Order: sequence, then C-alpha cells, then structure tokens
Amino acid sequence: MVKFLGVVLSPAAVQSEGLDAVLDRIAAAGADAISSMWSVSRPCPSGQGERQPPLDIDGYDRILDRPLFGHKELWLESFRTHPYDEILFEATPYRPGGRMAPPDVDRDLPDKILEAAHERGMQAWMQLSPTIVAGLRPEDQPHHVDGSLPDMDRRVARQGCLNNPAVRNYGLGLVRDAVRHHAAADGLFLDWAEFTTYGLQDHLVCFCPHCETRATAAGMDWARMRKDVLSTWQQLHRLTSADLSRMQRLARQPSELIELLVTSPGWYDLLRFKARSVLEYYQDVRAAMDAEGAERMALGANGWCPPFNLSSGMDYGALAGVCQALRAKLFTFHWSVLPRWYGQALLRWNPTLSEEHILDMLVEALELPDYNSPRSFAQYHIPTPNEPHPTLPVAWRAKTDAVADQVGGRAPFYAYAHSYRPLSQWKRTIAVLRDSRADGMWVQRYGYLSDAKLEALRVLWQ
Repeated sequence: MVKFLGVVLSPAAVQSEGLDAVLDRIAAAGADAISSMWSVSRPCPSGQGERQPPLDIDGYDRILDRPLFGHKELWLESFRTHPYDEILFEATPYRPGGRMAPPDVDRDLPDKILEAAHERGMQAWMQLSPTIVAGLRPEDQPHHVDGSLPDMDRRVARQGCLNNPAVRNYGLGLVRDAVRHHAAADGLFLDWAEFTTYGLQDHLVCFCPHCETRATAAGMDWARMRKDVLSTWQQLHRLTSADLSRMQRLARQPSELIELLVTSPGWYDLLRFKARSVLEYYQDVRAAMDAEGAERMALGANGWCPPFNLSSGMDYGALAGVCQALRAKLFTFHWSVLPRWYGQALLRWNPTLSEEHILDMLVEALELPDYNSPRSFAQYHIPTPNEPHPTLPVAWRAKTDAVADQVGGRAPFYAYAHSYRPLSQWKRTIAVLRDSRADGMWVQRYGYLSDAKLEALRVLWQ
C-alpha cells in the first residue's frame, strides 16, 4: 500500500506560478494533501520584509529550487488577507502583525488554494506559528536559568514563552481567528509550539516567572529544578577535556545517564515540565478550535526529532491523545549546522578545549553520525543547494522509528522531510522514509522541489 504523502506550499508560490500549475504538479507527484499559510505576498526592496528563503542565522548560500517571481532569492512583503476581531486579543497586548493586502493582491487566495486542492481530491491543511509574536517584549521571551535572555539575532524562531499569558493568549487568538476565516481547512498544523533547541542555551529554558507559577501550581519542586539546571549551566562554563570524554561515554552508556538523572532530579523535573507545558498548550488550542465550532478540523503538531524533543517538550506519546496528526521534522540542513552552533558556544565558554573533541562529543550526544574526520567547525554549516548534508541516513531512519515507537499508533505520524538538498540525496531521503515505520511523509516545501525532485517523488514514493 502506498503511504500518505503531503506537500507544504506557500501562497507566494501560487502567486508566482499560478494556482492550477502548482497544484497540478503536486497532484502529479502523487500527493494526498497540501498544507498552506494564511498570508499573501509581493516582492519588495532588499532589506525590507523577509528574505526568501530565510537565512536561519547564517544560511547565506540558501536559494530556492523554483524561481519565485523570477528569482531564487528575494525579499517579500507579506500581508494579512482579512481583518481580525479585536475581541479575540483583548487578553493580550499583542496584535497580528502586517497590514491588509492592497487591492492589487488577491486576499481570497488562501481559500482558493483550499478549494482547488479539494477539487483535486486532496486534503487541504493550513499552518500557523502561534508563538512567533511581532514586537515581542524582552519580558515575554524565554529566560535562561541564569536569568539572561536569548540573543534574538541568534534565534531561528523568535518565539515567546509558551507559559507567558500574553504570548499564550495571543496564540489562542490567532488560532480562533484562523479557524473562523478558513473553516474549509481539513486541519491546522502548529509550528514552533514547543521550546525550540537551535542553540545550546535553549536547553536550559525556561525559567521566567510564569513558568515558575505553572510549575509550582503543578506541584513541581521549582527550587530543585532551578538548582540542578543552574549547576549544569555553571559546569558548561568550566569544562575540561575529561568532561567531554565523560559526555561521550554517557551517550554510549544509558545506565550512566540514568544515574545522572537520579543524582540531579531537577533536570528530570525540567524535562517533565516542558512536556507538560507543550501538552497543555495543545489542549488549550484544541479547546479553542472546538469553541469556534471547528470540532471536525484536525489539529496537527510539528516538532523536533529525538533526542531534541526531550528538551523541546514534544512528548509525542502524550500528544497523540490530543492531536490528530504528528509531524517530526527531518530538517537535516539544520542538523548540519547544530554541532557548530553548539560547539562554538562551548568553545567560547571554554577556550582551552579542542574544537575537534567538542565536535566528536556533540555528534555522538546529538545522535548525528557522519563521516567527517578529523572534525572542524568549517564542516558544519547550512549546506549550499548542491552540497550533501553530512548526517547519515541511518540517523534519519532511527529518529523516525523512535517517534513511531513513542506514538504507538495512537495517531497518524508523519516524517516531515525538508527537500532542500541535492537531487541524489533527495532520492535517498524518499527511499529511507518510504521504508520507515512512519505512516507517511510531508515535504517542506514546494519551493525546493525542482521538476526533477517532483519526478523522483512520483517514481520512488510507490
């Protein structure tokens, strides 16, 4: 039996290539579903709006496979397609960003995409990032355990804290606004509704007052949690070569890791608290959708793969009881650079350590095996369009099957594969995920699917 296949697209791609052309190509590749966004766009001068594709901190060589408005990299200004109801945001100081689309930009396009997908027999989903807040105040950001705040210029996802009422109520308002105006959607995927882990410091959040309030109300020992995690923060600033070797050993020997959690129970508390926070967030979203009469609309979750999901709070097993679809990201262009991002932080804090030893430890601890030897930071970067990603296929399969174990068949689980990669590696990705234990695959996104990649998808996803 052929597994489920979905493709994520942007309304901008439809504006550029035409609605029928885009959906016909996706349907011809064998897709069962599409997922789109709410906004519409138009090109703008460089430095204004947002770059497409996003830099993601230092992905300077990233370009699209498919030209967008005639370019493979450009800046876009995005617009809202409908006015929002002020009452939905009365419990938060934040409001949806952007201005209404001007008369020469089709405000009805998101709904036309849904309708055209349905006409082709495909499911039509929408996607929303409810924790990405325009004009986010410092006090609403996640807090590191030492009280410092993230460097927002070094964050891929500039999100607010899930437990902050201002951020939470803003996100719930966005959800209710979305399902009101796009009731024809079969489902709604949430992105970045977790504690993301792009930076090493991200693993040691969130210790804001709102998280303390929620943790204490849940009967958790906040003082113990903060004490043990702060101890780790301090240790990470005074590492020795022997410490790196021990970390490598811990990654190979789970029994020692269990002992570490026993002696530092505050760390286990933090992981449980994050998972509880994410689960309760999705429960609130489901309730908000139902309150808007969208009971039939499915709720989906995007999240990090193991082992990152332990720290991001994506407990796929628990979420399977709330969500009707789960997508675990296999965004290996990010995996390609994480060892450097993490490693540079460790070297900055501990300048006497060896760059190679740091990377050897991180590659093992993050379960991102590769053939790089000897290792250096220069090898770990966001790849160019034709550069293979260093992480080996065994990791793609292992991480996918690990999530399948966690979900245990209680909800549909899909590998969420990024198509930004060379054609040869894209073919390998399709084959690995086709034969994995996932119920299917979602592809991110149409803009990185050249005609050759679409044809590979049609041929190999059988």
